[in-house]
Amino acid sequence: MALWRFLTSLKTCAWAGVAFCLAGAVGSVAMGRYPGLFADMDARVFARWFARKGFADPAPTLWLYGLLAATGLLAVNAACCTFERLVQILRGTVTLRRLLPHVMHLAFLGVVLSHMVSAIYGDRIPGITIPQGGVALVGGTGWAMRLDRFDAAMAPEGYPRDFSATVTLFRDRTPVAHGVVRTNEPLFHEGYGIYVKNFGTTPWGATYAVFDANRDPGATAILAASLLFTAANLLYLVPSRRTDA
Repeated sequence: MALWRFLTSLKTCAWAGVAFCLAGAVGSVAMGRYPGLFADMDARVFARWFARKGFADPAPTLWLYGLLAATGLLAVNAACCTFERLVQILRGTVTLRRLLPHVMHLAFLGVVLSHMVSAIYGDRIPGITIPQGGVALVGGTGWAMRLDRFDAAMAPEGYPRDFSATVTLFRDRTPVAHGVVRTNEPLFHEGYGIYVKNFGTTPWGATYAVFDANRDPGATAILAASLLFTAANLLYLVPSRRTDA
């Protein structure tokens, strides 16, 4: 069947990879030319951002359609190729080396599907600004967050060398989580990560900090699939033992 041959072809994989790279290159230029359009792209769940801006202004986001189409084709190609080859392998001699390429394919599919889950069911709550000692609601989570203490270590040149925020999360006035948040060291609670993004001083001298709250339901699966993909690649690079004739 012509369609099946197309979906399992190595050429399809190669051309989809080229299309992915070209779309990404065009995207890097487009994002620089239309900063207003893409400024909040990372601050929103991708599916919601794309539904709001990808269809409203399709010309500058055309590269995204290509990127998504290429990713989808790569995923379908990997799934069909793995299915076809696994059937052949299982009917013959099963060895780890013969299985490893398809372990990579399955790990790649795991990464794509996990990103899809995060892009659809994730949540982004940016710009939660709280003065020291103050309280703010955390989006629609039902939590209130209090900034108990903020500390910043400034370098002699005037930029922050390190900063941290001690915060407490409340639900119905009951504390449910407490911890110190630093750059790249979020506070996790019920699937959300609380990140400190910025800080400053109000005109009347009060210190405040700005937080983001993100939920990525596919993050753990992405990490596991990525580690599996890396391990399969490393094992496949180990030379196979051959007995001399």
